[in-house]
Amino acid sequence: MIKKIVLLSILLTVAITTFAQVNEIYNNAVENYKQHKFSEALDLFLQIERSGNQNADLTYNIGNCYFRLENLGKAILYFKKSLKIDSTHKTARRNLEYALTLTKDVQNNANFDDAVRSFWHKTFDSFSLNLLAIIMLIIFAFIIFIIIHIVLFFGGREKNVPIFILIILIVIFIIFVFLFTLKNNAYQSENEAVIISHTTIGYSGPSAEFTRVFTIHEGMICQIEKTENEWSLIKLNNGIGGWILTENLEKILIK
Repeated sequence: MIKKIVLLSILLTVAITTFAQVNEIYNNAVENYKQHKFSEALDLFLQIERSGNQNADLTYNIGNCYFRLENLGKAILYFKKSLKIDSTHKTARRNLEYALTLTKDVQNNANFDDAVRSFWHKTFDSFSLNLLAIIMLIIFAFIIFIIIHIVLFFGGREKNVPIFILIILIVIFIIFVFLFTLKNNAYQSENEAVIISHTTIGYSGPSAEFTRVFTIHEGMICQIEKTENEWSLIKLNNGIGGWILTENLEKILIK
C-alpha cells in the first residue's frame, strides 16, 4: 500500500512539473509572438507539439507564426489541424479562409460550393466531437428514462404518447450517432494533405517521365488516394488527379 502511495506521489509530481514546464514554454512563446519574434515563438510552440501536447489553440498559434513568416503552406496546414481538433474554433476558420484567398491557385473549398452544401458544413462544423458525445449521452439517458417510465407506470394504460416520444428520441439519437461517426472519421482521416512546396507538378503516373497533368502551388489542399514509393496520387477539389512527389505535401494529422 505504501509503495502504491509513493508511486502515485511520484507520478503526480512528474505530471505537475511537466505541466508547469509546458505552461512556461507556452507563455514565453506567446510573449515572443507579441514582440514580433515569430521565429522564436514558432520554435517554442513546435517544442510543445513535439512533446506530445497538441490542442486547437496550440496548432492555431503555430499556424499564425508560419503565416507571419510568410510560409503559407504550413500556415494553412496548421489552421486545418486546429479545425480538425476543434471545428468550432472560429478564429482558426477565419484565418484559414483568409489564407486560402492568398494562394496562387483558386481553391474550390467545399464550404462555399453552394448554399445547401455551405449550410450543411456550417451546421456540421458547429458540433465538436466532445459536444456530439455529450448530446448522445443525454439523449440515451432520456431514452432509458422513458423506457423505464413506460414499464413502471404505463402497464395497463394507453402508451401511444410515450412510445411516440421514444421513437422520436431514438431517431434523433441515430442521427447524432451518424454525425459522431462522420466527425470521428474526419478526425482519424489520414488522406487530407496540404502542398507545402512553392511549386508542384502533377504527372499522369508515378514518375517525371509521364505526361504533365497540372501545376499547383503552396497551400493547395488535396486528398491522397494512393502512395507508391516516393510518389503520391492526389485528387484536387476540382476533381483533377495526378501523381506528385510525396515530399511536396504534408498530411493533416493529429498525433
